[in-house]
Amino acid sequence: MKHRFPGWYLIAVLVGFLAVIPACDEPEEAPLPEVTGVTVTQGPESPQNPGTIDTVVVSWDASKDSRVEGYAIYRAEQGLGAIPSEKSEYALQAITIATQYVDDEVRTSLRYPLMQYFYRISVIGPDTLQGPMSAEVSIEFSGKVQS
Repeated sequence: MKHRFPGWYLIAVLVGFLAVIPACDEPEEAPLPEVTGVTVTQGPESPQNPGTIDTVVVSWDASKDSRVEGYAIYRAEQGLGAIPSEKSEYALQAITIATQYVDDEVRTSLRYPLMQYFYRISVIGPDTLQGPMSAEVSIEFSGKVQS
């Protein structure tokens, strides 16, 4: 005796089968967010050298994206004097999980008694993937306490 399956039965099995096969085109994951709220200020007066400042403090808003595992801080600089220097390329300064970075490698010189430091921050996500760079912030640094 032959068994015949009704056509609707085959269609239902085929639709059920297709429903459990993952799609070939997986939806793209949303891009990592840009860091916001970046500010830069001179650090406190140096306890070792009164009247001088030897740090710059960069702060930013914490990301609410659960994929963010940390932050990368980039810095460029430009000497300001009688003849200003070219602005340097951005270089990675640090990686942190905090929302503040104290740059203790700031300095001036006789040739450049005033330095301008530029900062940009990006989030670090899974597999060290980095998000877009934040807007640039900068500070003119003299190394002296402002009155």
